[in-house]
Amino acid sequence: MQAQVTSISTPRYRPSLIQANHWLEAARRLLNLDALAGPSSWKGLELYVQPGLRRELQATVEKLVKKGDTMLANVQDTTLPYQRRVAAVEQFKRAYCQVEHLLDFYADALVTRTTPETTAMLKACDYMAGHSMRALLKPLGIPTPAVITYLDSGIGASIFKAGMPLWDNLESPVAAIKVTRHNLLRPTALIHEAGHQVAHLTGWNAELAAALRLGLKKYGQPFANSWAAWASEIAADIFAFVHAGFASVAALHDVVDGASREVFRYAPGDPHPISFLRVLIGTECCRQCYGPGVWDQMERQWLKKHPLTAARRPTAQLVGASLPRLPEIVRLLLHYPFRGFRSKSITQCIDAAAAHPEALERLAGASGNAFYTSAPLLLREPMARLAWNGYQVVATPGKAPFYLQQQQAWMLLLGNSIQ
Repeated sequence: MQAQVTSISTPRYRPSLIQANHWLEAARRLLNLDALAGPSSWKGLELYVQPGLRRELQATVEKLVKKGDTMLANVQDTTLPYQRRVAAVEQFKRAYCQVEHLLDFYADALVTRTTPETTAMLKACDYMAGHSMRALLKPLGIPTPAVITYLDSGIGASIFKAGMPLWDNLESPVAAIKVTRHNLLRPTALIHEAGHQVAHLTGWNAELAAALRLGLKKYGQPFANSWAAWASEIAADIFAFVHAGFASVAALHDVVDGASREVFRYAPGDPHPISFLRVLIGTECCRQCYGPGVWDQMERQWLKKHPLTAARRPTAQLVGASLPRLPEIVRLLLHYPFRGFRSKSITQCIDAAAAHPEALERLAGASGNAFYTSAPLLLREPMARLAWNGYQVVATPGKAPFYLQQQQAWMLLLGNSIQ
């Protein structure tokens, strides 16, 4: 007997509705932030950071889901033109990918806090970055954003600034600063990145660029424009210097040093100054703020290792024109008053003399063992410890392992002292 075949009606294929359901359900799954990073990772953040970060991320996903609900309704509305329904899915897909990218960024940052030791070290970095910003922002009446630091590979640090516009009226909820593994025990780049955040909040970059154009115009507009184009990175270097002194210059030197062709690399449009000049700005800052010191030896070795003859002709011309004018340029960087600082200079806002090696030595001597073992002192003056340890690593390289161990010990104590 032949089997009877039951006819099945062909379903209506609706690709837009299929995709709308797919992306909306994917967005709804993002609502579970504990799937983004485990409880231990969230607990690794300070209490003042974690609730705000979770709240902002949760609100971002909820807004995405709400947009998804609207998108689905539009796709299901057959009275709307077909192209409009298709476009609604594509627009939502792009929004989903943007939010997912943001969540993945913070997830990657959170999961670097996988052990108690790493968590404590990064909490110390969070605190130092926030402390450096607060010293300048609080007197100006500008709230200091929360900071989350994370470990990553590479040579240089970076920052995803709080308050930066993202999309759809969203802003980055906290300042996320990358700390490189190789420099975790010499983390002055952390303060450089905090300087970028301060410059963003105060308008320092634009004001410094204008000051450089005006102050150097007498040497030719192209020369002035070249220096003005570097304003954002120079400002961050100066911010690190006034807080951490020679330690910031030494760490910068060790990051940008290399083959002379790289040290003299010049790419118009790159906000980073030519590395050769960048180090010399630092040594000149030390000379003007502290007088003679080990930075003079650094400068002589730098000039010997990287002769100007190793630079390409256009770069050599710019560098050659800059060298005799560096003292004047540095005086402008340190002492020019800015509206964003209430008509004060950076050195009037932050006392650069506090990072003078002699001042640091006196402070360490007066504090005795408590300089590194007192949590209240660490919380009150972490920059002094960062500056003093960073100086000693360079000034007495034979004892560098000891000073780096000391740096790790006090950072662990600082991090474990933060609730």
